[in-house]
Amino acid sequence: MMELVYKFLRLAARKTSRSMLPPLDESIISFGFDDCPASAIETALPMLEAEGWRATIYVSCGLCETENHLGRHMSLSDIVDVHEKDHEIADHTFSHVSSKDVSLSKYLADIEKNQKTLKKLGLPDSRHFAFPYGHMTPALKNALRSRFKTLRGVVCSNRTSQDANLLEAVRVYSGESIEKALEQVEFAKTNPQWLNLFTHDVRDNPSDFGCTPEEFLKVVKAVRESGLRVMTVDDAYRTIDKRRQTS
Repeated sequence: MMELVYKFLRLAARKTSRSMLPPLDESIISFGFDDCPASAIETALPMLEAEGWRATIYVSCGLCETENHLGRHMSLSDIVDVHEKDHEIADHTFSHVSSKDVSLSKYLADIEKNQKTLKKLGLPDSRHFAFPYGHMTPALKNALRSRFKTLRGVVCSNRTSQDANLLEAVRVYSGESIEKALEQVEFAKTNPQWLNLFTHDVRDNPSDFGCTPEEFLKVVKAVRESGLRVMTVDDAYRTIDKRRQTS
């Protein structure tokens, strides 16, 4: 019964607290990495840097220097290094919590703990957020809409319009998800949109939520050949928001 209730809340969240972004004349692509697996900075970020691109890392600082199904996670000093290379550090809660498991107040406190940790490292406040597991409720979405410029989910419905409070995202996971990501890049060439591509670990034996270096490089090459602009989430948002202010 509780699972059905939560499913209803997730569906309801898609319809509430919306902030629709203006249409684009040409697509923008953003690369994102969730959590903080070390393989992302060791393997994937250099591929993007070789193209002159930068990514957005949605970090959960509580995972730093731990190991789980995503492999080893980066250290706090690694996060600083990533920031100094002009990649964006965004928020993913401190403990990688699900809105299914904690109260709204505890969830918000966990976000603030993450931000305080980043501030101690000398990093600025994160302007963007991704829901761990894609879990959300109307109350949570509404509470975060004024805290962050965008809130990102984990699904894509192939729409060109975007709700800033629930950005769609395309998985770059091993197997069929890679082909779907490639199809979405191709679609974006003729259907202007803000396309968010995301993954977790990038290594030879990835988790179910990551991909191999070869698969990631395949996506990178497709984006390069598309000729579309690649920006961090914040740079893309600033560019799109200027259109909203002048329209």
